[in-house]
Amino acid sequence: MAFKVSNETKVGALAAIAITFLVLGYNFLAGQGSFFSKKYTLNAILPDVAEISKSTPVLFNGYKVGNVTDVELLKPDGNFKVYFVINEDIDIPEGSSIKVSSALLGGKALNLLFSKNTKLAESGQTLNSTADTTLMESVSNVLKPLNAKINSIVTSLDSILANGELNRSLANFNKSLKSFTRTSDNASVILEQSMPKLSNIMGNVESITQNLKNNNEKISLTIANLKTTTDNLAALKLKETVDKANETLAQISGIMDKINNGEGSLGLLVNDKSLYNNLNNTAADLDKLLKDLNQFPSKYIPVPFTKGQRNKAIKKSQQANP
Repeated sequence: MAFKVSNETKVGALAAIAITFLVLGYNFLAGQGSFFSKKYTLNAILPDVAEISKSTPVLFNGYKVGNVTDVELLKPDGNFKVYFVINEDIDIPEGSSIKVSSALLGGKALNLLFSKNTKLAESGQTLNSTADTTLMESVSNVLKPLNAKINSIVTSLDSILANGELNRSLANFNKSLKSFTRTSDNASVILEQSMPKLSNIMGNVESITQNLKNNNEKISLTIANLKTTTDNLAALKLKETVDKANETLAQISGIMDKINNGEGSLGLLVNDKSLYNNLNNTAADLDKLLKDLNQFPSKYIPVPFTKGQRNKAIKKSQQANP
């Protein structure tokens, strides 16, 4: 006898299957895993769960590996226990931690930070947690030193404006600019007036340069000939001078040899000591004679005297030359 299934039973079975697939599809779409991956359920204690709710992603190096499944309030400390499931087939070391981070466009995410422990964490284990600074706090930390610098600059500007230094500086700059403008105008006028002369000068310079360029070979040849002529003249004059000097030295050497050998009057005079002594004695006698002549001229020049004057002069001369 064949077993006959009623229509009510068929409808009930189909409804049960549909409900099962509906639940599984909802969990899949909610990010609670796939049908064929193993689930790794963990939790962490957080002091604040702002913007953390079911389906908040769990990331590892920016890659989504799971999501939050439930958030529980712990009494009486007021902390929160966050449950999350790991859908990817990864091994989490024991001692790993969860770090809450803020997304740039809003919202939160849980980042897995692996430890260096070789032992693996078991399913249902509680991980350590570290709170990340919010986006506003990060921006505030960056802006704090910038704000201090801006305040310092504003204070300096206020001081400058209060003392009138900026106005004086602007006035001095204005004077300098006017002076520069006048100088530039004067220079322009002078340059404009001097342009014809400058043009003539440049034309003359260009003409001279062109002539030098055209006669470069001739100029080089002339300089070479002049150098040769100068060298020859210098060599000729130097040779004549050296020859004359040698001739003069030879003559002086001959004269000195004759003097040393006693030849000639000068040689006899230099080498004969007796002649030298006689000349000295003669000079001494002549000196005495001149002195006596000067004192007693009457002895040598006849002068009319009286008899008494003559006897007195002779007697005086005898006393002077005993």
